[in-house]
Amino acid sequence: MATQALDRDQLDLTASRKTLILVWQNPESRLFAKVGQLDALPSGRFAFHYLPGAWDDPAFVPLLEYPDRDTAYVSDEVPAFFANRILSADRPNYVRYLRWLGIDDLSLDDVPFEVLARTGGGRATDTFHVVELPVTDGNRLTSRFFVSGVRHFPDSEGVIANLQNGATLRLELEETNDVNPKAVLVNTADGHRFGYVPDWLCGDVHARLKGGWSITAVAERVNPDAPAHIRVLCRLDAARI
Repeated sequence: MATQALDRDQLDLTASRKTLILVWQNPESRLFAKVGQLDALPSGRFAFHYLPGAWDDPAFVPLLEYPDRDTAYVSDEVPAFFANRILSADRPNYVRYLRWLGIDDLSLDDVPFEVLARTGGGRATDTFHVVELPVTDGNRLTSRFFVSGVRHFPDSEGVIANLQNGATLRLELEETNDVNPKAVLVNTADGHRFGYVPDWLCGDVHARLKGGWSITAVAERVNPDAPAHIRVLCRLDAARI
């Protein structure tokens, strides 16, 4: 796979088809930082570069594949660091997996990048997570995420089994949470708790809830038969009042 190294000012991302953010969690402090950006370019190529915030935490070190903090790396295929996080099409139940993610109608070229966007590409062997760039203009924020932590709620299976696509959800601060005081619960409209906003996003959602923003959340896709981490795909829209 050919990779071209460019100066950052040589990289034009104005026509990027889709942007993913690489999130790193400090294994000691457990804090999350947005450290890199991967773009799908119109030419069918892919570009990765580091974000300025990557260097705010002295514990973060550059990836082996991308050693230079000021360089943009452009490749002909999804870079190996990210491609290795995508479920192989040879795996059993692959077609059903795409259905759970809500992307079974996409073209084959678009599937790998969208799998990363929907699943986060997490691996048990590291502390990285891939997320879709939230749409924000300072007054609005739109994001999709799979509800996390459903295993912590004994009644979650029954709640999710009765949840319909398009159902309104209610978000609730859980500031008494010992692990993460910025935790945000995901509830049904009638108050049944069944999961959390994922850690990489809860800080943003917490701040907007505390700031009095108007926030709506809906269950965009419900998969009662799926693995726990992809059972409910949520769409969140927040607006400054």
